[in-house]
Amino acid sequence: MPRWPVRGACARCPWEVPVGGTRTRRQGGTMEKRGFRADALLARARRHARMSQRELAVAVGVAPSTVAAIESGARHPSVELLDRLLRASGLRLAVVDADGVELAPFPDEAVRDNAGRRFPAHLDVLPPDRVPPTRVASPRYDRPPAKGWYRLRADAPREGAVGPRADHPTVAEVELARQKTLYGRSPTWPRREATLREAWGLAPGPDDD
Repeated sequence: MPRWPVRGACARCPWEVPVGGTRTRRQGGTMEKRGFRADALLARARRHARMSQRELAVAVGVAPSTVAAIESGARHPSVELLDRLLRASGLRLAVVDADGVELAPFPDEAVRDNAGRRFPAHLDVLPPDRVPPTRVASPRYDRPPAKGWYRLRADAPREGAVGPRADHPTVAEVELARQKTLYGRSPTWPRREATLREAWGLAPGPDDD
């Protein structure tokens, strides 16, 4: 493996060259490296907050030796502990995509099946009134009415492999769809829908002013 017997980088060179190390490209003053570096991130957080290891440990309620062990690489913190340490430094953990767009956690209010389990996160979920053709042909009368249906990959429209996807419908959205099926033809439905959306914290519909 090639080795570079110099440290640092010149102003015109896009590479950082550590002694006996692997070259890594500089990105806007930071280093683009492989792997998750909890030790370096924690040191950066303390630098950002101007906190000593002892001050950070006291703020979080852990021993100073715990912070020292993490920064030395002797200990790998749990996600929960790292989150607490970063929040005490005025920072927070986030998951971003390749474009730097932050991903929100999966919504807790997403509809679940009759056993209280989440539907498969990688598949699309349809409201209960959109019964799959296979279930129409072979209905099950020994089970409670479905709260939703997930669509298998083979039945889904072709889309990109990765990228933004609509969340699974929430319980409120499923109930709104059910109500629309029952009362959507009524002349009072637009007003009823607007009232339900406001009461359940849903975004206004396309026809709402």
